[in-house]
Amino acid sequence: MEKNSERFFEWYTKEASAQERIFVDSVMSLGNEYFGDMRFEAGSITSDFIACQSSIDGGKTWIADEVSLPDALQYFSYDWFSYRIEKMEAKCAYFDWLKQEIVISPEYANDDATILHELIHLHEFVIHDGPWFFHDALLWCLYRDLRGKVENLDTKIEEHGHILNETELQSQGGTHDILFLLKSFDLDLRKGYPLGTVFGYGRTEYFAD
Repeated sequence: MEKNSERFFEWYTKEASAQERIFVDSVMSLGNEYFGDMRFEAGSITSDFIACQSSIDGGKTWIADEVSLPDALQYFSYDWFSYRIEKMEAKCAYFDWLKQEIVISPEYANDDATILHELIHLHEFVIHDGPWFFHDALLWCLYRDLRGKVENLDTKIEEHGHILNETELQSQGGTHDILFLLKSFDLDLRKGYPLGTVFGYGRTEYFAD
């Protein structure tokens, strides 16, 4: 992935509309509050997976340490990405992996559920820039955290993760894997939304019992 902030600051200071600047501020605020786990930050549910001890005196003294993260996680910044508001008829927002860009329709630019949905896509893109075991560790940590909070979680995962269902979802636009599902549930709970709100862009029919 490209890690270049210059393009963002040039756009933000000279080209972005007032609504786009407000949208970007929302992205950064929500991202910093709710996505520490996807960045393996200290104190998050994933931080134990990078915790270790190190010694510089042959094992006589040990100090708390952390495994080095891939650059995309260690130095992550939201200004590596582009953000654009554009009127769309068929969708409310999308994340473009090739352009590293979130595009959102103006009527959803202030909708937290929609922004959070696209931020999951953005952070999965970042995770995929490094070794796949970071994806696996995050998946396990989210599952472990949610299994006592979401009723019938295993059933929901099995129904969602069936290849026929995943194929249909992808044909409608974008990949929404099991990691995406679990993170969307995590965000629903933390925001006080009905389950399925973040996954469904504010609509919960997909998970209606």
